[in-house]
Amino acid sequence: MARIGAAAIALLVLVSLVASAAATEPHCCVDFHSWGDGSTGCGPDQNDACNSWCQSQCRGGECKLRGDHHFCHCFC
Repeated sequence: MARIGAAAIALLVLVSLVASAAATEPHCCVDFHSWGDGSTGCGPDQNDACNSWCQSQCRGGECKLRGDHHFCHCFC
């Protein structure tokens, strides 16, 4: 019985690690709200830096204006 409990806990830890790693990487056709050094969105003065990071991390993509911030939008 203890083995089953330990296996279940190990599985939950593994799933949470995978989910947190996936949440930090840009995905295709999704607005990625954190970029570069952990900044969330970027102002007009940071648009070039945001675009450069976005293109390198998404293998293409651009920062798009959403509300008052630019967000990295990864192309498919």
